Amino acid sequence: MVRFKNRYICFEILLEPSDAARAPRQDQQQALPALSAKAASQLIRDSVKLGFGDSGAGHVLMGTQVKYFGAHTRMGIAKVPRDHCKMVLAALTLATHVGKHPCVVCVRHVSGTIKKCQKAAIRLDRELIVAWHQRQRALAMAGGALPVADSALSQLLQESASQISALEL
Repeated sequence: MVRFKNRYICFEILLEPSDAARAPRQDQQQALPALSAKAASQLIRDSVKLGFGDSGAGHVLMGTQVKYFGAHTRMGIAKVPRDHCKMVLAALTLATHVGKHPCVVCVRHVSGTIKKCQKAAIRLDRELIVAWHQRQRALAMAGGALPVADSALSQLLQESASQISALEL
């Protein structure tokens, strides 16, 4: 019996604001687009095809799938065949656009088991959510508005941890 071995890649997509969004406007705030697991999967597919051509894309993408993607933190976990892990890592680091938006992809963790990747993703997700909460609180204090409630922070942390822990083994 042959066993297919996989690697699990924990990655984060950092969107860069476009030139139009960088210009300070008081009347209109342009938000960054919401991403999904489908967009992350398309990003991997496009970057592998661009970097390694149709042949590389055919080999790699047959067993590649995005197991988790968090819209709040833009962090995901991808399952990749072990033989092609380095090819996908190279393609992720060379990715420059998700859809029409410029981005940078940071690979945060690579593991042979989904359990270790889940633990790393929960730890990194927690750090990102706490940093977001602190930024929101600082913005609220500077603007004189009420800060984001701590109950919202704990709820978001619990929701994130439960989504990552619920991944199929």
